[in-house]
Amino acid sequence: MKSKPLFQEHLKKYKGHYGIGAALLSISCLVQLIIPLLLGHFTDLIESMTVTKREIIGIACWIAGIGLLSAFFRSISRIYLFRLARLLEMQVRRKLFMKWESLSAEYFNRQRIGDLMSHAVNDLNIMRDVGMTGVFAAIEAAVLIAVAIFAMAGSVHVGLTLIVLLPLPALTYLAYRFRTRIQDRTTMVQEAIGGLTSRVQEFCAGIRVVKAYAQERAEMKKFQEENARNVETNRLLIEANSSFSALSQAIVGLSYLLSVVFGGLLVMKGGISLGQFVAFNTYLTMLISPVENLGKVINVFQRGKAVDERLRHVLDTAPEVADEEDTLPMEEIEGRIECRHLSFRYPDHKQHVLEDINLSVPPGGSLAIVGKVGSGKTTLVQLLLRLYNPPEGTIFIDGRDIRGIPLQRLRQSVGFVPQEHMLFSTTIGQNIAFDPQHYSGEQISEAAKIAQVHDNIVAFPRQFETALGERGVSLSGGQRQRVSIARAVIKKPSILVFDDSLSAVDTETEERILRNLKKMMKGRTTIITSHRLSAIRHADEIIVMDHGRIVERGNHASLMKEGGLYASIYEKQTMNRAMEG
Repeated sequence: MKSKPLFQEHLKKYKGHYGIGAALLSISCLVQLIIPLLLGHFTDLIESMTVTKREIIGIACWIAGIGLLSAFFRSISRIYLFRLARLLEMQVRRKLFMKWESLSAEYFNRQRIGDLMSHAVNDLNIMRDVGMTGVFAAIEAAVLIAVAIFAMAGSVHVGLTLIVLLPLPALTYLAYRFRTRIQDRTTMVQEAIGGLTSRVQEFCAGIRVVKAYAQERAEMKKFQEENARNVETNRLLIEANSSFSALSQAIVGLSYLLSVVFGGLLVMKGGISLGQFVAFNTYLTMLISPVENLGKVINVFQRGKAVDERLRHVLDTAPEVADEEDTLPMEEIEGRIECRHLSFRYPDHKQHVLEDINLSVPPGGSLAIVGKVGSGKTTLVQLLLRLYNPPEGTIFIDGRDIRGIPLQRLRQSVGFVPQEHMLFSTTIGQNIAFDPQHYSGEQISEAAKIAQVHDNIVAFPRQFETALGERGVSLSGGQRQRVSIARAVIKKPSILVFDDSLSAVDTETEERILRNLKKMMKGRTTIITSHRLSAIRHADEIIVMDHGRIVERGNHASLMKEGGLYASIYEKQTMNRAMEG
């Protein structure tokens, strides 16, 4: 089911507030219409040479007072309506962020960071512009055009009014002709901004690699291509906007020409007075401005429509991993894990990554998964966390199909340490306590001790209040890994998952961490994937994977006795450590 246009939904929700804003702006517009009458009266007085000093001062005071009153109501309405536009921006940005949070990891694998940033920043800026410039100018144009035409026809001359207004309907035709062009080119501009942002983000993330391989010139060429595309798409949009504005002004100029020619003839023939002619042209000036703005309003709304469709495309994306409607609540998870004939392939992939996986881990048991790069270890772990949806009836926790377990309950019960140790640009303490539950300073410190990173943290001047750079770049790779481990163990979850989480620490530190974790792992189901077999030799069961299949299983002793792939890898690693020592 497609969502409704975002601005239309917002307008409906706050129609009362928009009504008040429109009323305030209408008062400002209506008050302005007294000024042409005063100028017309003043002109007639001058023409008849009957004007007095007192009348001049009186008319000047009236014009000044009306100007101030109009400005007051205009300012209040502007503040009121612009606040609603900011509210629209905030609510749409919140919807967008909530939608992103609900989407699976696969969605983000398919998206460029620049496109996501373009949605969150540039698209929402245009949406806000619709709520600000668009709405304000549309209300002002509607009121001024309607009332000015009535005043011109009623107080000056009906025929002259009709003649002057003849060219203006052509603006509607122009808006219709340029509608699709502006909308399509706005979409192109937003996509180009997304590409440019992605290029900059990728360059910043990979700056060390770029410099190490002396690829500055190649990266500059890629950037220039994206930059040129951005300039070209903006040029096309500016071209469409400029053509529309130029043609609109030509139509407006024709109205002025008709006013001067036919209005002048009427004055010469005595059909209207000079004061009425001045008043008429003042009304026309007040009318022309909103008519010109009407073209800009149409432009803004067309750009807004293009952005609205882009945003709704994201908001209408169905989460690939979500709770089913009939998902029943689950109080606690003990940690019994079973895989029954699990075969899995990623969306849009033809080949299976996992084939016929069968395993069982009792509550409090430990399972180690080893294998070459690409053997399917990480995929299996991600399915256990339901970062992707496994086929129904293939993975069970505590005897219940994992797809029938509420996602929040499942993930709150799992402490996960991924391969990529993502830390946020907050403090070290906040990174360790990254969980909905509140943790005390003692609990944070204890988790750091278990992960063997406490001594490193307290060596910093601000200790646990030390602010990290983006993605935790102010820490070494090993320190980031250990902070990630602390973040997992502080939860004291039913299931602990370590996905090759000790690769960046030395063997001695690894042994200390494993010793500390041994107490923590007692009574908790633990799954460890690792290339370093010394980290997993004490597991209750070890499975060896190759090309998505389990090729060996057993404990360390039985696998060494078999003399297969596990034994071969272990002997090579033991020999390498001995040579390094």
